[in-house]
Amino acid sequence: MRVKIKGEVTAERLAEALNIASEKYQVVRPGSKIYGANLYLSAFDADGQPFDLGDDRGEPVIITIEAKSGELVKPALTAEGEKRRQEAKAKQQAVRAEEEALADKEREKSLRERQDLVNRRTRARIQFESVTALTAHCLKTMPYHLVDELNKTVQTVWEELKPVERYGGQPKALPVFQIRPEGLVILSAAWKNPKKVINPVFRMQYGEPVPHWVHDAWVEVTKRIIVQLGELSKMVPDPAKA
Repeated sequence: MRVKIKGEVTAERLAEALNIASEKYQVVRPGSKIYGANLYLSAFDADGQPFDLGDDRGEPVIITIEAKSGELVKPALTAEGEKRRQEAKAKQQAVRAEEEALADKEREKSLRERQDLVNRRTRARIQFESVTALTAHCLKTMPYHLVDELNKTVQTVWEELKPVERYGGQPKALPVFQIRPEGLVILSAAWKNPKKVINPVFRMQYGEPVPHWVHDAWVEVTKRIIVQLGELSKMVPDPAKA
């Protein structure tokens, strides 16, 4: 128990605090006695400035009042007290073991999640590199056929899903692939400038490949384009041999 005395501390007020604390202890555990106490004093000088006493090393002064000869420093532990102590210790150990088991499970979960993230990113990276290589191969061997097929896929999905803008409900502008001197680009009436892409499916964001857009229509487009690229790649020699 901590006892806080506000205002000037006097012997009478210390005695009052001790009596109040004893009464509260007695309510919880009748017959209990108080042995030992740590008293922290906050002193102020005559000018109202707080200060503390220090020893020759600058450490706070500690005053210890020893027990008189023959006085108990603390009461002997009875058999019932030892039983309760052991029960409390066992309970505490059980709680600690439960906490440690829970912490182990959390660590294992965190490790699994990190490993899953690494695996997911690795698979996505491999797919990104594969799609990029297929795109480069098709752009080299059949650029205009590739663009025609990509635009047919986009138009088909747009006709099927009829995507609209999030605000206003207007039809979402149809993206169009084109071949330009800088490479493969995507244009849309909603954009000021075309977007150069190294493949029609993914772009890099914070070191991870992500779709160019995440709305439902484009997600469906990407699924079909991945299959489409695989089919187109069969029409020409293997990229490694080209």
